[in-house]
Amino acid sequence: MKLKASILLIGLTAVLTGCNEANKSEQTKTVGWYLDHRDELAAALNTCGDNPGEFAKTPNCINANEARNKITVQEMEDALK
Repeated sequence: MKLKASILLIGLTAVLTGCNEANKSEQTKTVGWYLDHRDELAAALNTCGDNPGEFAKTPNCINANEARNKITVQEMEDALK
């Protein structure tokens, strides 16, 4: 019984380690970075919108949406001038 528990624990540890490695492979981009890189902003918003259940709460989707909001506000202010 201890052997089965040990194997299960090792397997679970490997799976969780793999998840952490996958999340670290993508560098988090700031709102300012997205403001300076509009093509990447559009790509991130497309990815986030296509699968919000998986990506909506990720740092890059949050930052991309915030950048989009800032752009929208700036465009509205410019239109009122």
